[in-house]
Amino acid sequence: MTILKNKQEFRKSAVDYFIITVGTLLTAFGVVFFMEPFNIVAGGVSGLGIVFKVFFGWQLWIQVLIYNVMLFILGFKLLGIGFGVKSIYSSLMLSFFMAIFENFLSLNSMLTSFVTGSAVDMNLMGAIYGALISGAGMGLVIWRGATTGGTDILAMIINKYFNISVGTGLMACDSIITALSVFINPLLPMYGIMAIFVTGKTIDAIIDGLGSTRTVLIISEQYDKIKDEIYFQLDRGVTYIKGVGAYTGKDKNIVMVTVSRAEIGSLKKLVKSIDSKAFVVIIQNNEALGYGFKNLS
Repeated sequence: MTILKNKQEFRKSAVDYFIITVGTLLTAFGVVFFMEPFNIVAGGVSGLGIVFKVFFGWQLWIQVLIYNVMLFILGFKLLGIGFGVKSIYSSLMLSFFMAIFENFLSLNSMLTSFVTGSAVDMNLMGAIYGALISGAGMGLVIWRGATTGGTDILAMIINKYFNISVGTGLMACDSIITALSVFINPLLPMYGIMAIFVTGKTIDAIIDGLGSTRTVLIISEQYDKIKDEIYFQLDRGVTYIKGVGAYTGKDKNIVMVTVSRAEIGSLKKLVKSIDSKAFVVIIQNNEALGYGFKNLS
């Protein structure tokens, strides 16, 4: 049993790191290929790096690496908490992929060479496409319980010492960084704000879509059989909720189970095969934490 559990944990961890790697690759590609060439500053350490690259010529990937290392050290010192191996891995891989894309593939100059003389608003295209791709990557990273570091850590520090919420602190940090792009071009902050909005919506869509769960309440006289089949077929935990039928006055065991959105169809089929007259209520969740889902942290 222990060996099987260890294999399952190893498999889950391997999947997590694979998805985080893909997520950081997408994030790096969105920033380097679309945002960097057109100086789209959408907050974060990558946005700060783009500003300083314009004025001082510093390579973006080196800046992102240095800023993240400094922020992690500052976080460990001031917050006294661990950020998890996944987040540290993600931030390092982000810099690694940026270095590959900038130095070996030259993706940061490829797009500008293709669109010389184009009537398309390239700043707008860079902001939208860069935000969509990097937002999708960040969504994958967050979905697997990690972050790419950066201003998230700064917002946590502000929250502790100035009693400002993490969300407000993060918005303030990203807004200040985005506002710095006005020194490059007075119109750039507008594109940066658009990119921040699109990134946020994309992250939400990825997390809600891939990590979406449902809690299902099942009222049936065959509750024991339904419970056994849920264990056997779906490997999900089941809770009985004690209820009383208002019309009959009889005690009832209501089956409560939380499943992923992809498992809803299988659960419906399972219940119907046992009791086609069962009463089923499906409730959408914001988040599910614990065994079989994300770790409680």
